[in-house]
Amino acid sequence: MSVLSAKSQNNRLLYLVLALAFLMLATANVWGVIETSEARYAEVGREMLRSGDWLHPQLMGIYHYHKPPLTYWLTAASYSVFGINPFAARFFLTVAFCIQVLVIYKIAMRLFKNEQTAYYAALVYATLPIVLISVRGLTTDAYLATFILLAVYWWIQFRETGRAMFLYAMAAAVGLGFLTKGPVVLVIPIFAILGLRRWYPPAPVGAIRVAVALSIFLLISFSWFVFLTAENPLFADYFFFRHLVDRVAHAEVFSRAKPWYYYLPMIPVIYLPWIGMVLPGGREESAPRSEGRRLTRRLAVWWFLGPLILFSMFTSKLVLYILPLSIGFSLVAAYFLTFGKFRPLYWVFFPIIGIIYIALIAVPFFPPGFNYNAILFALPAVALVASAAMLFLKMKKESVVTAWSFLFAATLIGYASVFFGLNSVQVNGVTPIASFIKENGLRGREILVYNELLPSLSFELDKDIVSVYAGSNSLKRETLFQKDEGWKNYWVDETVEEGRLKVRQALSERSVLIVKNKLPEEVQAMMPGKWNEKKFGKWVVYYN
Repeated sequence: MSVLSAKSQNNRLLYLVLALAFLMLATANVWGVIETSEARYAEVGREMLRSGDWLHPQLMGIYHYHKPPLTYWLTAASYSVFGINPFAARFFLTVAFCIQVLVIYKIAMRLFKNEQTAYYAALVYATLPIVLISVRGLTTDAYLATFILLAVYWWIQFRETGRAMFLYAMAAAVGLGFLTKGPVVLVIPIFAILGLRRWYPPAPVGAIRVAVALSIFLLISFSWFVFLTAENPLFADYFFFRHLVDRVAHAEVFSRAKPWYYYLPMIPVIYLPWIGMVLPGGREESAPRSEGRRLTRRLAVWWFLGPLILFSMFTSKLVLYILPLSIGFSLVAAYFLTFGKFRPLYWVFFPIIGIIYIALIAVPFFPPGFNYNAILFALPAVALVASAAMLFLKMKKESVVTAWSFLFAATLIGYASVFFGLNSVQVNGVTPIASFIKENGLRGREILVYNELLPSLSFELDKDIVSVYAGSNSLKRETLFQKDEGWKNYWVDETVEEGRLKVRQALSERSVLIVKNKLPEEVQAMMPGKWNEKKFGKWVVYYN
């Protein structure tokens, strides 16, 4: 296989990353903030900026300590520069994406000492669907992956150079990862160190260096937790049992309990299209006993299979929890792309992306109740034709694969952005509802949402709203750490008489009531006079 020059590879990688990053930012507002856990992070960041309290995260007027605060801090900081909008919510995610691609290139270069392998590692990582999903939706996972990559890279740097600054940088990265999502940040670095012990065997580090590194880690990772626990000793029990033990062993508490095999059927999908090249590449690799192959096998076991087994043992499971496995997958794929028999792999790649494009073209003909336009047909169709045309051009196969992968990633980003923008309500978004409220001069009224937690609406309107609790699990809030009863201005219990009186009082004045599906008769009885209604899919907006 011909080898691209180092300069050419670096330029292509830089252009690819910048183009994808620009596309992500350009379509951030089109995509919008949908009503998932993403909306909670967006809303907590908004309330943090508005209140000026960066140590006590709040979600819709109630303290929200479900996650460490770093993601909230980054989001609030972005709002302070760009304003409160989806672009700002996703800005630092795009920055994180660029850092991740750069660092995995550096890691591959350190491990394999081969520019081509490093280039492929970055290319594969930058175009994996799970990576693109993580940096398009506001959660902790993309930031966590960034700190994990930095920690692993700086550990390798330390083992190669012996310079203490890299050990301290690793400690800081792990500490920031802990401040992003807790102790899960330790999983991949520990597996990585164990997996590479043959290449980087344990060596005396020095008690002083260890003490300094440990101090850096503890100072960063536990700073926020210690501060809150000093304010209220109940936080110690809350963080350890409620948000560590329960998430690992009792995921049903958070409605995330899944069977052990939950991730297995997802892996072929989230690693498309590259998994189709890795599997045959592993069988046809041309240097079966090389040092590189032995390293690749250890990466596959320790950086992918080992963590996958561990994450499968946890009862709490979500797709993005296994995002860090993309690091090991990308490195293994890069080795096979560099040293495997490239021609068979090349002819596997096109059919895979071709089938995906055809499926995207066909999607509008199947799911009922969704909106489509010509762009959703044109994007995959153009990508399919362009990809097919490259088969007949006099281009190096490596260059064609690069172009195919960029087109694939860009098509996914553009297609998803347009689709979610057209179907905000159908995918649990509220942008049309928020726009209707603004356009009809209703934003200044008290806005009530019946029996649903809807932080995306509060974010879209940049306004505090009232949640009316009537038994929904989504509205069961933790008020243990509230310092006063001000939170009752934003959360009303309609199942008790006091709450019903508050709802009746609010509806007797100019107000907006939003309900999912059908409004109960007992609530309709509280609505005096004439009310207008506007339907948005499963949502109904009432206003007088």
